[in-house]
Amino acid sequence: MEPGLVAPARPLPTAPPVQVERLRAVIEDARLPPAERSAAALVLLDAHSSRERWRSLVRDADLVSRLDLPRHEGRLPAEQAAWLRLSALRNLNQWDAVLGDGPAFLRTYPDSALAPAVDSLVRSTVISRASVEQGRREMQAELRKEEEEAAREIARLEGLGQPTEDVRRSLDFRRCDLPGTGRFYPEALAPCRAFIANWGAGNTSQELNEYRDARGLEIASLVALRRYTEARERFAAFLASDPEGEQRTRSRAIVMGIPAEAEE
Repeated sequence: MEPGLVAPARPLPTAPPVQVERLRAVIEDARLPPAERSAAALVLLDAHSSRERWRSLVRDADLVSRLDLPRHEGRLPAEQAAWLRLSALRNLNQWDAVLGDGPAFLRTYPDSALAPAVDSLVRSTVISRASVEQGRREMQAELRKEEEEAAREIARLEGLGQPTEDVRRSLDFRRCDLPGTGRFYPEALAPCRAFIANWGAGNTSQELNEYRDARGLEIASLVALRRYTEARERFAAFLASDPEGEQRTRSRAIVMGIPAEAEE
């Protein structure tokens, strides 16, 4: 699990996928006993959390929060919905939403047993966001420096009438590698794909390894962006076409680590 991501606080019951719509129907049916609706709400929220179905968790937490359901086995559905919604938002890297909704939770439920966890989540989000933003600025500064150096070298070689492909290839790889190895995956995906398409496996062992690394970073980026179907397809293609290259990367572990029911 990446640092700062939120894990459930305790083992949670789950519901088979076929029950999700039934549970939603129970929750919304005002004719049913409130206790039954509360139990259904908690089971549904817990199931989403344990399966890492963060977008469904946000949606159904909003549904539960709008209802005035009674406590069930010591837990108030609206309070649990607000907490689990925060954890889902954090796992979706929706920083601003966490920093807005976290203090709102503390105002609404100041005496909640979950208040310390919410406070900790808000504080860690502030720190994580600042760290990520600082790291991104440093990565971008390093990339600009390398682009400037490459531009000077390309100009020098062109002035001498010499080829520039090696410099251009190396720069394109760094445009993929710097954000990818820094885990700035939204910035890595497009340049990694461009490198793979434009340069291929190359002619030397170093160029081949760079190509393999770019394929691994493409897959890691897709997983981080929750484009799971695409990631699995790209991994299968990588494995089929270059099994030795796949072993150089962590692509297998990354793809196999996708929870079976995780949402895209």
